[in-house]
Amino acid sequence: MNWLPKIISVLIIIDALVGLFRPDLFKKYCLIFSQGPTIYLVAFIKALVGTAFLFGASEQCRYQSVIIAAGILATAGAIFIIAMPQKSKAMAGFFAEKSITTLRFFAFVYLLIGGALVYCS
Repeated sequence: MNWLPKIISVLIIIDALVGLFRPDLFKKYCLIFSQGPTIYLVAFIKALVGTAFLFGASEQCRYQSVIIAAGILATAGAIFIIAMPQKSKAMAGFFAEKSITTLRFFAFVYLLIGGALVYCS
């Protein structure tokens, strides 16, 4: 199962690169997730990623504790979304209102986190 965290980390990097080069798509999806029950789709995806990191972390990982911590944070994020959907929608709306430069900065930070996760797995 050592391949699962690596695949998800590479997908995180791809997502960050899309956000870096096309921040308007990120804005569009934040607007979609800030309205209606679509925020629960985000919670489901976060729960899947968290579970994959938690169960995919193995002895072969370079820094197993980092992968486990990422899994715990993703699972906690999913619980937060389910427990407080209005606040989660407000946060998605907050990101939808940010400038392109700010969104590119967040995408760059997201890219660094994804790179660290690939290195650790």
